[in-house]
Amino acid sequence: MLSNARVPVFSIIIPVYNREQVLLRALDSVLNQTYQDFEIVIIDDGSEFASSAKIRSLADKLNDSRISIIRHEINRNGAAARNTGIKAAIGEFICLLDSDDIWESTKLAKVAALINTITDKNAFVIHHQYCNSINERCSLPLPVSSKNKNESVAHYSFVTNNVGGIQSSTICVPRSLALNVLFDERMRGHQDWDFTLRLGAVTDDFYFIQEPLTVRYQNSPDSVVRSLDWHYSLWFYKHVSHYFDHESALYFYQRVILQRAYISSTIYGIIFNRLFFRTLFYTPFSSLKSLSSFIYLKTKWRIRLRNVLKVCKKREAKNIMIWGANNYARSIIKRERIDLVITNIIDSNATKDNNSFLGVNMKTIQSMNDTEMRQTDAIILATDKHRPEMMSELKQAFPQAIDKVIFF
Repeated sequence: MLSNARVPVFSIIIPVYNREQVLLRALDSVLNQTYQDFEIVIIDDGSEFASSAKIRSLADKLNDSRISIIRHEINRNGAAARNTGIKAAIGEFICLLDSDDIWESTKLAKVAALINTITDKNAFVIHHQYCNSINERCSLPLPVSSKNKNESVAHYSFVTNNVGGIQSSTICVPRSLALNVLFDERMRGHQDWDFTLRLGAVTDDFYFIQEPLTVRYQNSPDSVVRSLDWHYSLWFYKHVSHYFDHESALYFYQRVILQRAYISSTIYGIIFNRLFFRTLFYTPFSSLKSLSSFIYLKTKWRIRLRNVLKVCKKREAKNIMIWGANNYARSIIKRERIDLVITNIIDSNATKDNNSFLGVNMKTIQSMNDTEMRQTDAIILATDKHRPEMMSELKQAFPQAIDKVIFF
């Protein structure tokens, strides 16, 4: 038997910061589980007063004695919030759930059934597949396969599954193991990577359910993960490098550092760091090939950005809109000494609760009005793949604005 009269089987840890709108969705997905032996520990990580009051009100309205709330007086970060929840939990096993994710209704039942087959219930990690939901469409499930017994978590995450490793909302561990490992509160991002790397250092017993039991909603371009830059990822690697074999280090450099560095204004830091020197020493051909490709693409990116800014200057465009909340838009917004006023970001993901991108107002094309369009000097289409669709939507909504388009 998993359960006993003293404690619940599962403690569900949900950190939240100013996201009361999506918290209800996450809570509903837990309360609607077919397996009901759990407690829910919500950690309000220093939310603003109004949001904090709404979080408390939401919990009160659900009127479920299994829900408790712990509040941090200041925002500390997700790692600290999860640690607070783990330390307060009384369940036999810890399950983590991000406030903007949801679980399938059979998640806990399937995890409980798997736990019943495990002999040593003190040191194991259960995880399962997840899918990313973008515009209400789910991606293919990740990770694609289970971790081999002798495979490191770093290799599994960055080589085998191409950065599609173990995500926090899929994890279940014994409470004693969670208390022993905890989250590193220095980490403002990559927290699930750090936690699972350190779990892998104390146990080889990883169990995988090859079914997407978590849905991650990725409609916010301003989310913590997307806002992390390559400097932070290098800092992260510095603190966890001892968990990486040489192949894993190469793939982390290729798939994390270089992927995040295209809009950087310099390549100096990309080359002069211990991660690159490690990859250069142990895998010189692959390392130099990756760097050469990066420099080529980065140069091409800079030329495109320079050409866009030249066209804006030639047209004497000052007030511009950018269509597409992505890295192209980031490169324009973060451009130093830019003599432009970016009035709006147009993006299909914009909603009432998701209406800002790097501090710029974000709206759908359908929510724009004639006055805003008249006051706009140029509309930059920040895309490679969706130009025809964007042009069609613009022509239908504001045909008079077609001449204002600049292609990135």
